[in-house]
Amino acid sequence: MTWTLGLVSLAVVAASLLGGFLPLRARLTHTRMQLYLSVSAGVMLGAAFFHMMPEAIEQSGSAHILNWSAFGLITLYLVERFFASHHHEVAETPESATPSSCFNEPDHRHHASGIQHDPPTPAVSLHWGAAAIGLTIHSLTGGVALASAFVIGEQAGGGLGNVSSVAWGVALATLLHKPADSLTIVSLMLRGGMKPLTAHLVNLVFALMVPLGVLFFFTGIQWWGQAAGNGPAAAVLAFSAGTFLCIGLSDLLPELRFHDHDRIKISVALLAGFGLMALTVLFHQHGSTKPAAPSVVNSDAGHAGHTH
Repeated sequence: MTWTLGLVSLAVVAASLLGGFLPLRARLTHTRMQLYLSVSAGVMLGAAFFHMMPEAIEQSGSAHILNWSAFGLITLYLVERFFASHHHEVAETPESATPSSCFNEPDHRHHASGIQHDPPTPAVSLHWGAAAIGLTIHSLTGGVALASAFVIGEQAGGGLGNVSSVAWGVALATLLHKPADSLTIVSLMLRGGMKPLTAHLVNLVFALMVPLGVLFFFTGIQWWGQAAGNGPAAAVLAFSAGTFLCIGLSDLLPELRFHDHDRIKISVALLAGFGLMALTVLFHQHGSTKPAAPSVVNSDAGHAGHTH
């Protein structure tokens, strides 16, 4: 598990760096960005619903573990509301850099056609800092989610390549979403007049936030202690599912009443990502989680007398 988690973390860093180079190599319109974000959001929502929340319940032995999912969603919402919001807007004009938070509706004046590229303004250069703070918080929580999924996956056992489907689901969602985060930061920094080398160095620091979140998780689990069995890791996984829900919805809901002419394409993109996570459930071996069951129901096993 350690080596696989390390390789996935490196892959996430590489994907983040790749996303930072996209503003220099390709022209990304708002519609293209929304298609990509719809796929990414569908994967994140699917990972939360089909993998993270069911696995947290299965490992904890109680549906009340989903209270942590509610706390995760609300916590990230409050962080965005009062500190820094994250957004993935293509900075084509100063107006297009308006940030959007979870459940917020940004200014959509930039949806009009015939956008002219204005010279950098001081106002635009300030936006990347706020975006970096919000996206850094998301990257740290993403690293925590990744580590908790792999720990729960190891406890459950089985799955594709000896790693459970919950671990692969969270890994795929993280890999798909991180390039959009890096693209946002780098494009805003370049739009604000920052030199490309400086922008990519900042993006490198940002990319390393996911491995740092992994380290935070293992440090926190050691402090929390293993006396509670799977409880701490399951609670963190459920909490992370709530953050995935908030991030996914923050990319989808602000665009809900716009792009009428693209509603089919964007809906298909969302369903493609969501459906991909639904298909990965086929690799989930529910029977492989039975070794964890005695820690929850062992005291009743002798009285039940059930034999399979």
